[in-house]
Amino acid sequence: MSDSKIDLSAIERAPIKVDEELDGVPEALAKAYEDLGVLADLLTEAEAEIEKLNAKATVDDIKAQMLQPYAEKVYGFVAIYCTGVFILLLASGQRNGDFHLSDTVLSIISGSTAVSVIGLIGMVISGLFGVGKK
Repeated sequence: MSDSKIDLSAIERAPIKVDEELDGVPEALAKAYEDLGVLADLLTEAEAEIEKLNAKATVDDIKAQMLQPYAEKVYGFVAIYCTGVFILLLASGQRNGDFHLSDTVLSIISGSTAVSVIGLIGMVISGLFGVGKK
């Protein structure tokens, strides 16, 4: 043998078993699996919320489809009413005809027409698009 000295302190620092160096790995792996489970739960909750929001959009679409015939009927009524008031105003404005309404009656008819149109259109719009409830 050679005259070199062997350092015996390295033997004392050496692990007794090889498995002892890997003791931390299974714990880290278990923690990773636990974190993966938490992330999977969060993903499931997020997917459920997305599905719920998509279903709500579908309910709003169905509601709009159900209200469309009523909106068309209200629009038709308002259009006919406005046409009738316009004919009354034209007929009353003819100087050579026998039909004449006083200015007070004409102002009441035109004012009620404006209120009716604004009110009915407002109701239809709030019914179709909804009003935020607090």
